[in-house]
Amino acid sequence: MDSETVAAAPQTLAKIAERIRERIRRGTFAPGQRLIEVDLADEFQVGRGRIREVFKILVGEGFLEFIENRGVYVRRFTRAEILEMGQVREVLEGLAARLAAEMPKTQEQVDQLRAHQAALDAAANSFDIDGYNRENFAYHATICGMSENRHIEAFLYRVRLPLYRLQLPRSFTEDSMSRSNSDHQVITAAIISGNPDAAEAAMRAHVRTGNQHVASLPHDYFV
Repeated sequence: MDSETVAAAPQTLAKIAERIRERIRRGTFAPGQRLIEVDLADEFQVGRGRIREVFKILVGEGFLEFIENRGVYVRRFTRAEILEMGQVREVLEGLAARLAAEMPKTQEQVDQLRAHQAALDAAANSFDIDGYNRENFAYHATICGMSENRHIEAFLYRVRLPLYRLQLPRSFTEDSMSRSNSDHQVITAAIISGNPDAAEAAMRAHVRTGNQHVASLPHDYFV
């Protein structure tokens, strides 16, 4: 068992669901992997019925999928599904960037965005793919929070599921990481300077580029 294994006390549904989500995000549970109900019930010291309830929650959220007569699996996505999520993300991320640029910003928010950008710059300069990906997710989440629109945040959660990226190749090159970070620099400057048109346009172009990459990948990566 890994370091997240629970051995002491029975866990609530919410805690079990979050632990499974985190394992999926980290790749401990890989796309297409079957999750065994009895093993999880033993690990979390709950009845199998409770694990089935957790599975229902995570199927509803898009983390898992139920395949009849086979069981519950970590969800894998078709190319069309990922492209559709990307199209929605383009609109929502663009709106988040626009609102973040329009909103009055505290010095703390500005400093936080600049800190993310500095970390992205450092990761890109050293070609640290893992560090860049982690900071990239935090960067986008911060902009979403700065938009102060809870509906954007809720909908983005569904279409920014990080698990689908686990089934895609780690295909960053130095040039592509540099281009991605150049997008971030434009977005950061537009938000801080309060230019909503530029912030939205740059963010939408940034997300669209990622979608174009998905469209170009071989069929092997998709179900």
